[in-house]
Amino acid sequence: MNSVPYLIYSFLDPEFYENIDQYDAGDEYERIVRSLKTDTWSVTRRGFWTNCFPDDWNGASHGWKIHVSSTSENAEQTLRLACKVLVEAGVGFKFCADQAMLGMSLSKSWSRFQSGKFIAAYPRDEVEFKYLAQKLAEATAHLNGPHVLTDRAVPGSNVVYYRYGAFTDVSRVDCYGVHTSGFRRDDGEWQEDIRDARFRLPPGIIDPFSVSAEPSRSNSGNPDDQAPVVLVGRYKVEGALKFNASGGIYAGRDLVTGQEIVLREVRETLGHLENENPEDPAHVLKREARIIQKLSSTGYVPEYVDIFKCWKSWFLVVERIDAISLWGHSMEFFYSEEFQSSALSTDKIVETAIDIGRGLQEVHTRNVVLRDLTRNNVMFAKDKDRVKFIDLEFAYDLDSDDQWINGWTPGYGSSDQTASQRPAKTDDYYAFGVLILDMLTFCAAGLELNRLAIFAKLRLVLEDMGLPAGLYDIVTGLMDEDRATRWNIEKAMAELQLLAVPRAEQHVLPSRSRLLAIEHPSESLLASVTSAERGVARYLEAKVCFARSDRLWPVSPEGFSTNPISIQYGASGIAWYLLRRSGTLDTRIIDWIEARLGEHDCPPGLYSGLSGVSLLLLYSGREQTARKILAVAEESPLLSTNSSLYFGAAGMGMAYLHFWKTTGDSKFLHLAENVGSRLLASAASNDRGLSWPTAKATYLGLGDGQCGIAIFLLSLFKATGQEVFLATAKKAIEFDCSYGVLVAGRTVWKTHTEAREGSPNLPHMRFGSAGVGSACIRYFAETGDRRFLDHAEECAHAIRPRISNKIWQDEGSSGYGEFLLDMHHFTGDSRYRDLAFHHAEAILVHGLTRPEGMAFGGVDHYKICSDYASGSAGIGMFLHRLVKGGNRFLLLDDELLATPAVAQPLDADIRALA
Repeated sequence: MNSVPYLIYSFLDPEFYENIDQYDAGDEYERIVRSLKTDTWSVTRRGFWTNCFPDDWNGASHGWKIHVSSTSENAEQTLRLACKVLVEAGVGFKFCADQAMLGMSLSKSWSRFQSGKFIAAYPRDEVEFKYLAQKLAEATAHLNGPHVLTDRAVPGSNVVYYRYGAFTDVSRVDCYGVHTSGFRRDDGEWQEDIRDARFRLPPGIIDPFSVSAEPSRSNSGNPDDQAPVVLVGRYKVEGALKFNASGGIYAGRDLVTGQEIVLREVRETLGHLENENPEDPAHVLKREARIIQKLSSTGYVPEYVDIFKCWKSWFLVVERIDAISLWGHSMEFFYSEEFQSSALSTDKIVETAIDIGRGLQEVHTRNVVLRDLTRNNVMFAKDKDRVKFIDLEFAYDLDSDDQWINGWTPGYGSSDQTASQRPAKTDDYYAFGVLILDMLTFCAAGLELNRLAIFAKLRLVLEDMGLPAGLYDIVTGLMDEDRATRWNIEKAMAELQLLAVPRAEQHVLPSRSRLLAIEHPSESLLASVTSAERGVARYLEAKVCFARSDRLWPVSPEGFSTNPISIQYGASGIAWYLLRRSGTLDTRIIDWIEARLGEHDCPPGLYSGLSGVSLLLLYSGREQTARKILAVAEESPLLSTNSSLYFGAAGMGMAYLHFWKTTGDSKFLHLAENVGSRLLASAASNDRGLSWPTAKATYLGLGDGQCGIAIFLLSLFKATGQEVFLATAKKAIEFDCSYGVLVAGRTVWKTHTEAREGSPNLPHMRFGSAGVGSACIRYFAETGDRRFLDHAEECAHAIRPRISNKIWQDEGSSGYGEFLLDMHHFTGDSRYRDLAFHHAEAILVHGLTRPEGMAFGGVDHYKICSDYASGSAGIGMFLHRLVKGGNRFLLLDDELLATPAVAQPLDADIRALA
């Protein structure tokens, strides 16, 4: 999501992601500024920032920008001093709106490229910039603050920084709808305003402070882009493992001993540290070092090596272990071999849980509580298969009088921990239960939104996989919300050892031969699916908010960071669902979407922008406006940079076919042919087939890859009869199919052709098996080529299990269900529809019953989202098609592709329920 962290959208509402512009800030900082400004200045609060500008301000669009950093403790003093200088000079500025916003900007979870920027000032020219920078540095010479990674420090200052960049909200949008800030250089060329961990100068711009300025450094820049770094003459940095706002974690080597090491950096004067002990910014890191030393003899933590300060950062050094996280280790419970038995999976699960439990017992004998026992912080050493606990920042020594950190990983914190009660071993008991649940369902983050749903998901997984039902009792016993009755580690381990072993012949996942071994949906399931779909529609109808301009329904964070009207994350996707289910749409919804068209710079994409919006307008009876919007979309230069169905030229071509089919205007068919011809001319050919690379990668799958382009070409062939489009579609599908990866007998895909070996293998709709299968089955339906039916069946086999923690259209069960309904439509085999009901049942366990109807959580099940890609509307779209029938959303199956020789209408019982 660009550089804006999810944190900023999670701050305001416990149930929904919310635009930070809705935040009603405190006035503690504003009062200071108002007391110092004159009547000719205006102060306006807008969410995260408060702006302070002269009424006659006429600043530049770009230039030298000044940032003033601050700690929470000296913020008021910093603001008072800086404000005096800036008001006297008549230069506009902005500042973090209140203490909460400053605290957020200093937190570990903030963007490291924005961290530390308390005040931003906008000099009108270079002369004014140098004068102000020096005056601010003089006024704040006695103060301290975080280093700003994107900037250089003004010579001699610890808090005043500068960089060259954009001042105004001028940006360019890419094909995905993501906005990138920038400006026009003097030569007329567009200059992207890149913010990363280095000081950048645009072409032709010279640093006014020249070589006398302090170079940009943080020891958390990318080591790959620097000369070899050796810290304190001993520790060589060999590569970065990850970053956050507080610093980096690096792989390295001890040049004295030759030992492989990990260095964890903490930058000074960041809020999550200074709030623990203002007298010692490295207090937390030092405490972690002491705890590691205390636990070193257990063998359950990496060995302590050193702790030291270098420049403005502290580093904790520990041994580097060759290990995988519990997240990766738990994949072996289900995907280590094709015909894995439930008995073997049970053995692996029990052995893993007992190993972790023993480690916890040993830690607790040292009177230490870990307090952050998560799937990413539990490692399994590859050589000894030994448990190692890492990242002990939250850990607490019960023998000490230290203040504990108020923090937890979402889903893993007991009610006592989230209330910042004194740490106790029972906190780890609770987390141990969550850990077992998470390694079976991968849904722990959803516990805070919908605890009962996650427990229901656990029951479903245990039943589907043939695993012992007693695991449910162990998890719920450890997760008892009352610490007095919560199970301890000993009881949980005893119960683990008593679990009944499943029958040897039972498989944890269905074999290929049992792909279609599925029962017809029960009447109760039919009723539940129908009721849930109606509930989704009621909820959306109740939650629409016409008074807002930034969103119409509660959506994913991407709905705020891209545009509010797209099909993917915006209002059009939700409106499409309501239109398809009822045939009509509240005109106020269309009016709202039309009103936003002039307010946002939208890409042309079918999924991300204008061509998709134009189709909604067309099918809603606003043909003239729809034509105008489509005409705007077709002028976008972005269409030449991306050929995909969701975001590029193929999607534009599909929109033309919709317009041709709906209006009968042959010009749209000619436009679609032109798109097809350009795709043929721009295709890259190799022995795998045809592809359309982007500047970043050659993507695979339906949304971004060749399979989506192939579906457009298939439709174009059917519309025009030109065999070249059919032949090209075949080669495009073959290209994607050639990159399939076999995992435990199931064919899945990486996101692109150059993806590293350890990157995710995906079965989903946008990327993965469901999307590839959607193209294969359509090519089979058109040509009868059995190879593509075989491919489609392999894809159906890949998405057959219900273990996924994802339930949405782009990722997870709704997309799986759509593909299975395609298989039913094009093969006539009703068992595929039965499988779609099977997946619908797994979706329903995640439903949130509200007075307004039914809602679903978005990504990670963390907050309610309504959008099509990863929210309730996409789920509702699938459930409606499942019950009512109909063709696939956005595709032209019924009109342009052959239907099965023997049609299979929906059963009478389903129609009756609908």
